Amino acid sequence: MRAIAHPTAALAAAVMAFALMDAAPLAAQASITPGPARVSAVAAAAPIALDDIAALSATDLRSLEGDAGGALRSLADDTSPAEAARWWADTDVAARGALIDEVPDLIGRLDGIDAADRVAANRIGARDRLRRIDRRLAALAESDPASDPAAHSAERDALHLERDYLSRVARGLVQLYLYAPDRGALVEMAGDPSAATSILFVVPGTNASLASFMVDDPVTSFADWQVANADAAAPVLAFTVLAAPMPQISMNLAGGPQNNTIATAAGADYARIVRGIDVAFPGLPTLSYEHSAGSAVGSAAEMDGARFDARFLAAGVGATDGYTPIAGTSYYAAQAKEDVNRYYAGFQVGDIGYGIGPEEFPGITIVDPGFREPAGGGTVTAMLAQGLDLHNRLFSGDGTANGTVLKDVRLLLASLAHESSG
Repeated sequence: MRAIAHPTAALAAAVMAFALMDAAPLAAQASITPGPARVSAVAAAAPIALDDIAALSATDLRSLEGDAGGALRSLADDTSPAEAARWWADTDVAARGALIDEVPDLIGRLDGIDAADRVAANRIGARDRLRRIDRRLAALAESDPASDPAAHSAERDALHLERDYLSRVARGLVQLYLYAPDRGALVEMAGDPSAATSILFVVPGTNASLASFMVDDPVTSFADWQVANADAAAPVLAFTVLAAPMPQISMNLAGGPQNNTIATAAGADYARIVRGIDVAFPGLPTLSYEHSAGSAVGSAAEMDGARFDARFLAAGVGATDGYTPIAGTSYYAAQAKEDVNRYYAGFQVGDIGYGIGPEEFPGITIVDPGFREPAGGGTVTAMLAQGLDLHNRLFSGDGTANGTVLKDVRLLLASLAHESSG
């Protein structure tokens, strides 16, 4: 498999490999906006500051929330995690409860504040969004799909997928930490924030999308396994983080995961999310587990100021030219010998490829994933399919498929927690 050594041929082979993925296409997210709202003078005024929010009447708060969330989204996105934490700490408990009820979209995406409060707000926000979805589905049922039946069907399917997911959120079966379809971002939390001794970030890679959280085998399985199987003396709080749109499978070199600008651009969004959680959970050690192109997100986040106690690059692409590891962070990498990413990780020409392979980070610890890999041979298509299967296994939460790495990460988290507690 690795006999394809010429960089240009390697990139072409990688494109072929990605095209082999045998997965149903994930439904696109539909844009659901509320109908015309009564916008008060307060809602029409701009800008509004956090310190103004608690003093507003319920009517004015509902007007702000009803304005398609625009003013509140801007406020949340423009407020630093430290400032949000200060404001939330200065807000009394009764006022917090009212804000969670009246402006859930603001509280649910405000980095730096209490995680449990964000989850509570997003549960209420899910109920509001479900009502909008139902209205849109009813409208679709009454409309004539003849002009564009494919688009009609795709929107309906996407809405049903989102509806099923948000129904689980509304019932408290999913802890939704961030839901920002306008940013292509979703963060799901697993575990008990009041008991956590360490934080695990899990960053999905190529082909991840909002819908990846909504399917039967969601991208949260790795995080869920770590929370469920954590050392009893070191409970884990995990966040599966889609910080921004990720590269999608494409036969076009400029549009697929080979284009390093897509994952790199997500690094700033990931860094902000990490800083918010650092503020909300001061002193807890953090481990970032990054799969495939997700490792480029983690590397870019470090360049944007994010800091971790440890990073684990799982079948990663590594980093772009110019990246330097951070002193004080421990780095780990696991990759099958025949992983498909070995075709192009470590080679870069401008916006294409990644100049620093995942096993080339100075001082990185190489972890054997424990896979039994069949001997080479067969057709190129068969070898590429095998390489892709090995690649995807490193993001699995199934102990029979990825048991070695799951257990290694569990030990790392317990070790970080014990070191932090002294």
